[in-house]
Amino acid sequence: MILRVLWQTGLLLALATGAGVLVWKFHPEAPELYLSHEKAGLRGMTVAEAKARLATGQPIVWLDARHEKEYKAGHIEGALLLNEYNWDTLLEQAFPFILEAPPGTPVVIYCDGQACTASRTVRDRLDQTPLGDREPLILHGGWPAWQAARP
Repeated sequence: MILRVLWQTGLLLALATGAGVLVWKFHPEAPELYLSHEKAGLRGMTVAEAKARLATGQPIVWLDARHEKEYKAGHIEGALLLNEYNWDTLLEQAFPFILEAPPGTPVVIYCDGQACTASRTVRDRLDQTPLGDREPLILHGGWPAWQAARP
């Protein structure tokens, strides 16, 4: 009797796990795992790559695509606020800093992580501006990944 209950419980657990994996894998709005690379075509930088770059003294222009309230509550040191909500005003403020960065400097945009699309929206809009050879990239996992990587 006990073995039968354990077997049924194990079977139900395996089926539930399998269903969860299938939904995550095939759902059209499945969140990215912030510890993994984003899907091909979504230009980005991992937290490890950013920290390695900073450790060698190479600059990064940080853009925070979250709401102003979230930005004020905490952001990556030196990050500029640039979101879609106040695009014109914020772009006017941020653009000189972006252009002052040395040629080839990545412009790394982040938001609230896995399911957040604000950084992609800002990146797509920046693609329409004259940045020269400064490529806008998405920080994989966004602000939560950055915080998780703190010592």
